[in-house]
Amino acid sequence: MTLAPDDEVLLAKHQEYTRLYSTDPDDRIWGAVAEAFDLVGDGRRTMAALERAVSINPDWGRHRLDLAKAYLRSNQWVRAASELDKCADLDASGCRANFFAECYLYYLGYALYGAQRFKEAAEAWRGADHVISYWGTTEPLKDFHTHRGWAYHLEGHYLDAIESYRRGLVAPGPGDCALDDDMDTDAVERAQDEMNPTIERYHDLAKAGEPLEASRLQATPYTS
Repeated sequence: MTLAPDDEVLLAKHQEYTRLYSTDPDDRIWGAVAEAFDLVGDGRRTMAALERAVSINPDWGRHRLDLAKAYLRSNQWVRAASELDKCADLDASGCRANFFAECYLYYLGYALYGAQRFKEAAEAWRGADHVISYWGTTEPLKDFHTHRGWAYHLEGHYLDAIESYRRGLVAPGPGDCALDDDMDTDAVERAQDEMNPTIERYHDLAKAGEPLEASRLQATPYTS
């Protein structure tokens, strides 16, 4: 990994957090610095701080997951996939794989999709579907099924695409969530009203055997 150069703002934040959290390991302090910059939308410094965290503690999977998410936000698909593969090799240490926002397979699918490796993206998302049981809100779940449908659709696997779109239309549906993953009923209904017409259009295209154009489809993960 080639580390991004430090700057005065980044170093000042690290010094501030070192004073505040003097008993924490340095890699965790850099992780907190990254979170602070991420909250204000400073992607460059977020990546730089996370690269420092990974360089100090390369065996902590959570740092690699967070760095991959930062790479995804800047469309660095190959670098994101590389970090996610390493996260998997580390058994995703520090991550709750059953929560979508900490599931490396969820993000690996998006990295592969962004690299136009649609078949592999669909396989990663198939794995994520078996692991994730907590979504918290409806939108990322419905988008997950839709984007999985796109990957199948682009590969010409229309039956798999139809099934993914169907699940997107009914989400949250059977097999999507744990019983205690409570979602606000009104929010679910709003998401259905806002998102289902688009999902239904893709469902009907797949049912008719109509192909999609990859250049017109941007699958964006939920990374915050």
